[in-house]
Amino acid sequence: MLGSGTGQGEPDGPDGRVARRAVLRAGVLGAGALGAGGAVATAAGAAAASAAPPASAVPAVPGGLPPFALFAQADLNFETLIALGSAGYGTSEVGEIVTAVNAINAAGPSYQTYFDVFSATARRLGTLADRELAAGHRVSARSAYLRAATYWDVSLFFVLGTRFHAREAAVFAAMQRNWAAACALSDPPWEFVRIPYGNTWLPGYFLRPGDANVRRPTVILNNGSDGQNVDLVAFGGAAALERGYNALILEGPGQGSVLFEREIPFRPHWEHVITPVMDWLAARPDVAAKRIGITGWSMCGESVVRAAAFEHRLAAVVADPGVRDAWLAFPEIIRRLFRDGAPKAEVNHVWNTEIGPALTPAERYTFAKRSELFGRPYLRAARAGRVFTDLYDLGQTIMQVSCGPVVRQVTSPTLITGYQEDMFYAGQAIEVYQLLRPGLRKRFHRFTTAEGAEFHDAPMAPQTRNQVVFDWLDTIIG
Repeated sequence: MLGSGTGQGEPDGPDGRVARRAVLRAGVLGAGALGAGGAVATAAGAAAASAAPPASAVPAVPGGLPPFALFAQADLNFETLIALGSAGYGTSEVGEIVTAVNAINAAGPSYQTYFDVFSATARRLGTLADRELAAGHRVSARSAYLRAATYWDVSLFFVLGTRFHAREAAVFAAMQRNWAAACALSDPPWEFVRIPYGNTWLPGYFLRPGDANVRRPTVILNNGSDGQNVDLVAFGGAAALERGYNALILEGPGQGSVLFEREIPFRPHWEHVITPVMDWLAARPDVAAKRIGITGWSMCGESVVRAAAFEHRLAAVVADPGVRDAWLAFPEIIRRLFRDGAPKAEVNHVWNTEIGPALTPAERYTFAKRSELFGRPYLRAARAGRVFTDLYDLGQTIMQVSCGPVVRQVTSPTLITGYQEDMFYAGQAIEVYQLLRPGLRKRFHRFTTAEGAEFHDAPMAPQTRNQVVFDWLDTIIG
């Protein structure tokens, strides 16, 4: 999704709609930070892909010290921090990431050099894992497969910004191969499952702390808008197993293989996703049906609250972070195009004749990445290296990604997290918490710079994040 920003352009026209030239003059977006399931921080004026990020994208920490930066470009930096922070759970290696970062910076950081270096690292580790497995070194093979999956993951994130944009599905397949191999080598193996969903099915990976069919508390790990399965090892999966929980890593519509292989887009009404998942879990002999919780990561902090408003069997809900309205993460200058019922033809005319042709390469990538999960036309345009033509339908879809109107219907105990220096959904977490009904068992927790858990999703501090989330879950379903 696109990040918040306030345009300073021409005044609205007589009918209250934004003057078209104001959009161009203010700049649609800067080359801001791209987050896992998050938004793009924006600034007035376009920025080239290799330019330094706007100040609003990666804010300085208190005391005037600069934030921890591997790259000057905020989106490259943020994605790499997530991979780096995951090293504590074995899905990356600090030395491998630092070596890759040095090589990228030496070559000149760009989406292309980032992809080239990290995909080569992923390919090398996948080959190493194959050799280790053939030699009977299963533990070493699993470790290498997991790390390879992570490096393919960060490569996948930026592939649409490279000359290899048409290979997105192949890059995803390479990541999935390594992920699936690591799952098979886990002890016990992480079980690939198919969950009935309408006239089709949703994939997932069921993680158990032991082989015995003991009914255990279970947590559904709901990814964000652009995270992958391997991300959720560090952000919930490993922590659940350490504490004796089952964990279900879920791929919903618009996520993972459902998007990249089957081209099924994201749907705003997430209760239609979680209810069949609850039915499936409750029927398992190793799940305590009344002790099922859910965590929603990044943008899907909104989705799990929305689901809980209708699916009251959930025993605990974690919105990480709280997101009230995904549309508010779009720049104000874009949202103004839709005000006062602007017709589809008008919005799309401005987009296709004035905004789209003026986009920088970095902005084209940003729109491609943030739109691809919302419909096949957007996915296929992104892979073809084209700018999509229908901004109106995209906006109408994202406007529905809002739990605000139904928050009061949530009856499950709920934890809402927020992050200091969250550059994507600043201020929304406390809004969601305050909208929850009075008397509900609820808690708000804010992660801070002082503990190294700043920025959206605490990319450098998954262990700190997991401690808070699972300590709270222990009090509800543990």
